[in-house]
Amino acid sequence: MRTPGRLAAAGGYLARWAVDVFGVLLAMSLGVFALVLLARGDPAAMLAATRAGRPATPEQIEAVRVELGLDDPAPVRYLRWLADVLTGDFGLSLRTNTPIGPEVADRLGVTLGLVAGSTVVALVVGVSVGVAGAVLRRGVLRGTLRLAALLLTSVPAFWLSYLLVLILALRLRVVPTSGMAGFSTWLMPMAVLGLPAAGVLSRVVAVTLREALDRPYVRAAQARGSGPLSIVLRDGLPNAAGPILSVAGFGIGSLLVGAVVVEQIFGWPGVGAYFVHAAGARDVPALQAATLVMGGGFILANRCADVLQGLIDPRSRRSRDTRGRLRPPPPGKGSPVRDRIGGLTARLRRGTA
Repeated sequence: MRTPGRLAAAGGYLARWAVDVFGVLLAMSLGVFALVLLARGDPAAMLAATRAGRPATPEQIEAVRVELGLDDPAPVRYLRWLADVLTGDFGLSLRTNTPIGPEVADRLGVTLGLVAGSTVVALVVGVSVGVAGAVLRRGVLRGTLRLAALLLTSVPAFWLSYLLVLILALRLRVVPTSGMAGFSTWLMPMAVLGLPAAGVLSRVVAVTLREALDRPYVRAAQARGSGPLSIVLRDGLPNAAGPILSVAGFGIGSLLVGAVVVEQIFGWPGVGAYFVHAAGARDVPALQAATLVMGGGFILANRCADVLQGLIDPRSRRSRDTRGRLRPPPPGKGSPVRDRIGGLTARLRRGTA
């Protein structure tokens, strides 16, 4: 009898998840479309001048506008584009006059590789520094780790990129300045994307793990003779995994947005660089396609973090599913004992008991 109920709950969750994702992506595409319309310049004039190799005549501009359907009202153009996207067709790029889908697919592997490498850097550095900050006593080393995490979180990506290029590429000459010629060219982009995320993650790990290590089950494990490393890995981190996974999911999704800056600085042919080039040419279909890809990756990373959090800590999943049903009934509608317990709990929280 419980299996149909679980299937129904899973189906309802997937339906809500699909509606949320579709709504967010629809709002993102509409926002990009509106912002591009409000920007200065005429994409038809820019494309006509590119094709002619010189300033285009009004007749050439009008011909391009009719060819691309830019003479239709904005709502009609947006709805036509949306209908094509639902069938898997992102249209033609106004800048290159080629299908957008294959272009984005070719560049997506570069961006995903960069995000994956940056995620490894963020997780390894962030968790290691966070665990050290939680188990170390107050002192110079703990304060240094906390200050380093704060600095990494506050430094802008473009400034950190230029700093690493100046030191590692120009002064020490240990890595090239840009390009994708080998593993050494991956080090600086992964560091620029991963280290700020590691700074945020390390603070969350330190705070949540410190709270978890103060729980009674940790003292019980110490009484059984468990070592410090075993307590941290077996008792501390699993019980602090909920907030850590939430922040990690948000940080991984943010790496897709940060790739826009990093790929442009280091000359990587990814989706981020494609987005920048499309914005410069006011290529509306390409802009919308790149935005949907990055937005979809951001949402997927956060949803995966929620699923992992529910698998590790079923209490968080039950609290989301039964939210609103666990509240105590109002006085007069529940049992007298429950009403007295609820009133005593409320007074204790206010500090009047």
